Amino acid sequence: MSQLVTLDQATVTVSETRTFGPISWQIESGQKWFIAGRNGSGKSVLLELIERGGRVLAGAASGIPQDVVVVSAAAHLALIDRERRQYDGPDDKLEGTSVADLLTELKPVDTVLTELIRRFQLQPLLRQRFRQLSTGETKKVLFVRALASECSMLMLDEPLAGLDAASQAVALGSLADFVGDKTVLLVLNDWAALPDWVDHVAYLSDSRLAYQGPMKPAAARSWLHQMVVLTNDAQALPTPLPSSVPALSAEQALVEMRNVCVRFEDRQLFDGLNWRIDPGVHWQVSGANGSGKTTLLSLITGDSPHCYTNDLTVFGFKRGSGESIWQIKQYIGYVSSALHLAYRVSGTVESVIISGFFDSVGVYQRPTAPQKSAASAWLALIGLTQARQQPFAQQSYGNQRLLLIARALVKQPALLILDEPCLGLDAFNRGLVLALIEKLIQGNQTTVLYVSHDHRDQLPSIENTLHLEPS
Repeated sequence: MSQLVTLDQATVTVSETRTFGPISWQIESGQKWFIAGRNGSGKSVLLELIERGGRVLAGAASGIPQDVVVVSAAAHLALIDRERRQYDGPDDKLEGTSVADLLTELKPVDTVLTELIRRFQLQPLLRQRFRQLSTGETKKVLFVRALASECSMLMLDEPLAGLDAASQAVALGSLADFVGDKTVLLVLNDWAALPDWVDHVAYLSDSRLAYQGPMKPAAARSWLHQMVVLTNDAQALPTPLPSSVPALSAEQALVEMRNVCVRFEDRQLFDGLNWRIDPGVHWQVSGANGSGKTTLLSLITGDSPHCYTNDLTVFGFKRGSGESIWQIKQYIGYVSSALHLAYRVSGTVESVIISGFFDSVGVYQRPTAPQKSAASAWLALIGLTQARQQPFAQQSYGNQRLLLIARALVKQPALLILDEPCLGLDAFNRGLVLALIEKLIQGNQTTVLYVSHDHRDQLPSIENTLHLEPS
């Protein structure tokens, strides 16, 4: 092996208020590194430093290769932004790049690309636009695009997040088959899925390397559990503020769908779906990538035009009868990857939680003292009090997700919709979030609709399951 990347007591600017380092680290060609650490410890920042470089305030950083391919939420966002920059018209007219074009733009190894398309069953998606894919479908495309390329270094930041169990198995098997002599930097919060081909581990704490060196996956799992104190215990939820939202009848369904049909071009997602959500009856929604889970949720939230072409009643409002979207959203708390992607307004950590009171992306009116106090209580609960006035955009992906979960919970809504809420969370914060949801359920004021591919996220209080099959 030859020395590839060298960080020598490097301290790098991350933002106007934050630096990363000092850090010393050597990566040799062909090594397979597992990057571990708590949310906010700097894992994604470290990958970004290796990928793009940065302004080095002290020390030195050298040997960063040019042909790096990244699979991450940030890489997804960068591709969407690239399409917007290349297009002059309105967003609703932007079709964007096809899946086929995206898969071939990095000059892939044809035989590997063909095999990966077969394994991930991407053939039906090749003519679709990348920006129109579901979260899981997007991750598959990014993964195949990276693994099939001739790049010398792969950076995989939570590459399994958003994939159903079958697709996760395909992804891990494909990595084992095709990673070859590539240098790999892998961030993975699910230590149980740590591949056997990983040969080195780096543990980050407070933007510094607390440990680095060779380690076998079995030893790594035991060691990591000692490094991080796991808990699923949570404090009591903050007391909800008095609400001016009209009360709902305990006898009336929160959501009722009757013979719902949804079709996109040549894809039939639902044909005659009947479903009812009653107050206090919690549901887990499952199904493979592309089975329509996100579309189903968008029918409830009003973010899909198909809610007006179907027989659908939400919180007593027959959709298409003159109700406003705000009449619907006042009863909903919502977390999803799409919301995370869309929450890009400038604002502080505190303002993100406060925006949950207004069902808005950003805060556009002066919050009340009780609302600010409630936001403080939630910041304390999720351990981010010191970040109160920091920009949301400068938080780690995991901390951003925690804040969006607090935003959804802050008004303790009639219906809480959680679409893969734990994506990007480490084991500690995953346990915290699941405990908070359990406590909310026990309070008997909120009905929970939970979507997750992860078997660890099964909640004991949710006994009802709606399973969707892909068309």
